[in-house]
Amino acid sequence: MLNITHNTIKDKKALENLNSFRILAMRVNNRKLIKTLYGIGLITLLILFLPWTQNIRSSAKVTALKPNQRPQTIHSIIAGRIEKWYVQEGQFVKMGDTILFISETKEEYLDPNLVGNTEQQLKSKEFAVKSYMEKVRANDNQIDAMINARKLKYEQAENKLIQANLKVQSDSVELSAAQLNYKIAKEQLIRMEELYKEGLKSLTDLETRKLKLQETQAKVISLENKFISSKNEVINAKIELQSIYADYRDKIAKSESEKFATLSNMYDAEATVSKLQNQFVNYSIRSGMYYILAPKMDTSPKRFNQA
Repeated sequence: MLNITHNTIKDKKALENLNSFRILAMRVNNRKLIKTLYGIGLITLLILFLPWTQNIRSSAKVTALKPNQRPQTIHSIIAGRIEKWYVQEGQFVKMGDTILFISETKEEYLDPNLVGNTEQQLKSKEFAVKSYMEKVRANDNQIDAMINARKLKYEQAENKLIQANLKVQSDSVELSAAQLNYKIAKEQLIRMEELYKEGLKSLTDLETRKLKLQETQAKVISLENKFISSKNEVINAKIELQSIYADYRDKIAKSESEKFATLSNMYDAEATVSKLQNQFVNYSIRSGMYYILAPKMDTSPKRFNQA
């Protein structure tokens, strides 16, 4: 049919009874069905080449394949942050194999030279302890030297006191002899004057006797001064003895005070050394815990699976 008119014969009831018309109508319907099937097949083929995501509803746990792409629970003595993984999911490891490396998160352990600096501080404090010990020995030697010096000084002062006492005794004897001579000279002068009055002695003899009396009197005065000076020397020697003890007592007390202060500093330094030794050992052990190793349960290979 050319379809050059708008008139149709579909509504003609009489045509339904015609066999040729029915055959032609069935052909038209078959063509539409074939076209429809081709269209569906073409659309289905195009859909196969389009990107698509399959959605499935299920109860399960979703996890990443790589360990560093998901939260991990690591059994470690120290706290830290995972820096590097040395194994992958499903990898076989042996005991002692390195699994991962962790870094510090605490402020007091962030120094990269923490162990070295602590060791240097420890050596410095140990040297300080040795210096304090040497200073204590020096104080002991100084105290011993002062005790020996005090002993020698005291013995010297005692000898000086003995000499002063002996000198006092000697001057006392000389003074007594001079006083006796003066007394004799005085009595002789008196007798000479009587004899001079009686005309038995000359004036020259009388003047000679007077001169002798003056000499003995001057000697008595000189010896009295010497005797007093000797007694002053005894007093000075006694004072020197007391001052020696007082002087060296102060010096020894000062040295002992310095010694005790040094001992106190040395004990403080030793306590610091003990603390630094503890810290150094702890830091050294801690630095070896940054690498997490495979559990040492037996010698058979272990398959690494991280939940």
